[in-house]
Amino acid sequence: MMHEMTGYRRIRCIDQAGFGIEAFRMVIPDDWTCYGGITWVNDMHMPVYINFAVASPDGLIAFEGFPILKFTWSSKPMAVMNQQLWQSQSTKVAAPMQPDEVLLKYIIAPFRQKMQPYRIVLRGPVHPDDPMVADAFTPRTEANVRFGKVRIAYEIAENPIEEEFYAGVLYEQVPVIGGNFILWQMQTGSIRAPEGHLEENLPLFRTMKASLRPNEIWVRQLTDLMIGLYQQQIANIQKIGVFSRKYSQMQDRLREQRIRSWEESNRQFEADRAVNNTQIDRESPSERFSREAILGLERRWDPYEEKEIDVESGHVDVWINALGDRILSDSYNYNPDEHLMGNWKRMETL
Repeated sequence: MMHEMTGYRRIRCIDQAGFGIEAFRMVIPDDWTCYGGITWVNDMHMPVYINFAVASPDGLIAFEGFPILKFTWSSKPMAVMNQQLWQSQSTKVAAPMQPDEVLLKYIIAPFRQKMQPYRIVLRGPVHPDDPMVADAFTPRTEANVRFGKVRIAYEIAENPIEEEFYAGVLYEQVPVIGGNFILWQMQTGSIRAPEGHLEENLPLFRTMKASLRPNEIWVRQLTDLMIGLYQQQIANIQKIGVFSRKYSQMQDRLREQRIRSWEESNRQFEADRAVNNTQIDRESPSERFSREAILGLERRWDPYEEKEIDVESGHVDVWINALGDRILSDSYNYNPDEHLMGNWKRMETL
């Protein structure tokens, strides 16, 4: 079952849908086939989705590369909720995990779903100098990069197969006001062979791994594009800042008009009460002004208690569950039932 290490050829992966040039190249045995490649996705953080494999003629021995996945996380719950609205194919929102845990959840579970039931043979850390993970990140330090692997067993056309997945995970922590913002990403690949023959084919797999050469021009163009997208996002944020200042000025003028209107309404309210010499059973304009303008509250309907209550104003939506917990949202598309348990209901504005 050991593949003879004779007769190699060089293959080139061309980025047909993007820059139109070679993205990377590698050396494989003459009689092997390759499939997959590069797909462009709508993701500012990682706009290319790379998934390729090279396999022996019978398909039982293979070397596969999986997409680079990026993750974000924050110690602030509201920041996590906002991040979840922008998840994409290549960018996920998840707390940092060990490499073997990430492999099981984000690579093996989705990419080997058709191989179920598969059996986990082993899992754990990998030494940074292991040839199957060496140079996965450059530069690297033990403090921010960890390596791991998971081996699973399954069948292909009634042939017992073992496949070993390797991962290098880079962690970066960015301090922000009130918490931490964590960025982490994973590079991974796998090797497979008939059961009991994985180790004897390691020289072949290491040769292919060592032969992988990204095209520096393609990498530079991709990097420039990602930087451009990031700068564009910053420019949009700045434009939003200019709009926000103008909007704030407009709101100041409206607030002054509203105050004058409330003052006039309150004078009329007191005049009506003096004429009728009675207590009017409704909220006075001054009481409403105190609640809205000074205390920053607005009146919404509690669907569980079936009554009016005051909540913090200035938010698009307010959600409440049966326990009385509330979530303040500034997004029109956010629905906590998609991410949290608790049967959340929207509190309508009165």
